[in-house]
Amino acid sequence: MINLDSTRDKPPVHRWTIAMCVAAALYGALPVSTYASDGAALDSNDSNTAADDDSYGRLQEVVVSARRREENAQSVPIPIAAVGGNELDQTGTIRLEGLNAHLPSMNVEFDNPRQNSIAVRGLGNNPANDALESSVGVYLDNVYLGRAAMANIDLIDIDQVALLRGPQGTLFGKNTTAGVLNITTKLPSFTPEADGEVSIGNLNSKQWRASLTGPLIDGTLAGRLTASRTYQEGFVDDVYDGRKFNGVNRDAIRGQLLWNITSDLNLRLIAEHEEEHSDTGVGILYNPGPNGGTKYFNAVRAAGAVVVDDPNDPQTTIDGKTHMVVHQSGFSGEANWSLGDYKLTSISAWRSWAFVPSNDADNVNVNAFPNGGQAVHDQQLSQELRLASPGDKPLSWVGGLYYFWQQQHNDLYTQYGANATAIQALGLGTAAFANGYYNAPAYLRTESGAAFGQLTWRPSDSWEFAAGIRDTQEGKAMRITRSNNGVSPAFSAAFGNYDSGGLTLNNNTVSALLSASYKFTPDVMTYASLSRGAKAGGINPSVPNGALGVNSLYVRAETAEDAELGIKSSWLNHRVTANANLFWTEVKNYQATLLESVGATNTFIQVLTNIGKVRTRGVETEVTAVPIDGLTLQLSGSYNNAVYLVYDNAPCSSELLAPTNAAQGSLICNLSGKPVVGAPTWVANPGASWTQHLTGSLTGDAEANYSWRSKQFGSADD
Repeated sequence: MINLDSTRDKPPVHRWTIAMCVAAALYGALPVSTYASDGAALDSNDSNTAADDDSYGRLQEVVVSARRREENAQSVPIPIAAVGGNELDQTGTIRLEGLNAHLPSMNVEFDNPRQNSIAVRGLGNNPANDALESSVGVYLDNVYLGRAAMANIDLIDIDQVALLRGPQGTLFGKNTTAGVLNITTKLPSFTPEADGEVSIGNLNSKQWRASLTGPLIDGTLAGRLTASRTYQEGFVDDVYDGRKFNGVNRDAIRGQLLWNITSDLNLRLIAEHEEEHSDTGVGILYNPGPNGGTKYFNAVRAAGAVVVDDPNDPQTTIDGKTHMVVHQSGFSGEANWSLGDYKLTSISAWRSWAFVPSNDADNVNVNAFPNGGQAVHDQQLSQELRLASPGDKPLSWVGGLYYFWQQQHNDLYTQYGANATAIQALGLGTAAFANGYYNAPAYLRTESGAAFGQLTWRPSDSWEFAAGIRDTQEGKAMRITRSNNGVSPAFSAAFGNYDSGGLTLNNNTVSALLSASYKFTPDVMTYASLSRGAKAGGINPSVPNGALGVNSLYVRAETAEDAELGIKSSWLNHRVTANANLFWTEVKNYQATLLESVGATNTFIQVLTNIGKVRTRGVETEVTAVPIDGLTLQLSGSYNNAVYLVYDNAPCSSELLAPTNAAQGSLICNLSGKPVVGAPTWVANPGASWTQHLTGSLTGDAEANYSWRSKQFGSADD
């Protein structure tokens, strides 16, 4: 499968979990202390987890920090979906893509540890490009992650995952056009606790995880240590030599300290490290193309390769190495200082992320592309200062400053093998390319500074009005070079030496929010909002086509304008919560790929740029109920009409580009009015859980969940 393969969905992984209550054995039945997501201690009887009901009566209050202060999620006029760590554990959700079954309107797609995307309402499935930020901002313990791949971790020791839908920026560190995914881990506790869990499943799936927390200095310093190991055998069989691909092999460790320096000042320190060593990213032949794949099969057979053609049996014939190594480390410090009724928060963080692949890029047992890929070494620094007034006054506010710095050293490389016949037969080169090699190292830097604030006015117990604004100044720098081994004049001409020199781009973007909410009763609230968000531009780290020049590498910032109308309600003495909202979002200068003419007849080059406009609109609902003690029923779903409003010079699908369909008359396709890639129209996530006290401190739990999504396009050319 040379450049004609497509990946299929992973098979379901069924796990059986043994939860070992080590805490009960070591310390007896101890209460669990919980903390707010910014480090402020809560009463041990409160909870800031989502949808974790008490199983014997009312649904517990869900506490979120969506507006940078702890609030009941039902009182926040923002469309929020949240899931608690207990629910993630009970449903065996250990990966980010597993959140698709819990959070409506979110779609996480995973190809390999570098190429994954997080989309909300269809926004965010842009091409995986190191120069562009995600449309959905991901925060881990209040630290913004500069690339979506940094969130590609196991969900271990999680306190809460909250999804804020719609443009965000007036309160969070970075601008986003689609939403914010806010992940918080459990804090250290001054009550000694220890727990462990072992899970086994099909595909030889194994996972163990353990955590230990307790006081180091009574009342002053507490610590928490968490470790995990995850292994799963690959599900793609290599009929060439019996290997298995697309498995996982990950290890992680996280250490924390919570220091109550004074009664008004506390400090949370986190250090973590994750590693992955996986033979993943292998595609299988799902569809060989037009006319039964005649062109493809003839070319591969002519090269002497074995052809595997059964989409229902995940097999491949790779004869080389496909392996990916990821190293990720992070350090952060969050300080919260009470200044009378005011609160000052400082969050300082450093993170590094490294991705080193080895790819048998031809995906068959022929020496055509024995190795190719892109290595990435990424570092980032961030600093946030935030001051919040008392939240219980008629007039309250939050304001702050944010700084972000990111540096990447990347290297794109491709090795052409000795079997030039296969390369030439598929139109990917000439025989003169045999044994050729080129690499294109690139340097990227981002520096961003912002001031933000939000004002909230409550003229009465029923009404609330909010206004927010953010101004962001962002600078980008990029330099790319290319060199080759000069195996032949033709190869040197095609992949000649290149140096872009230093390229820079500066953006200034403004985000804003206006919202109003009204409470008919303490448990029924309606809200409406208008907001504007932005996503920074970038400089594409690729060697430009000679006819287009370096100007084709620049990508402008995209902006989103959003309208929301919703209701949040609780009924029957808090045994039922029912929320719904209507949304309409229009994105201008959407960042995606476009075909640019290079002068010759029917000659176009695909470039990363701004394509025009995208619109999403629809409705989202979440209902949770406790009809009888111990039984919790949940249903979330969404309808989303996501289309390209303006996408004239779009790339065509492989079927239209095939010679047998040349009568189509053009290499350009107009996708205006067509569905956005990766955006299912309908989503439904029903679930039920049953909790029953058995005897003493022994409790039994049963959980059943189902996730359904309607058809969606899997590639940008529809």
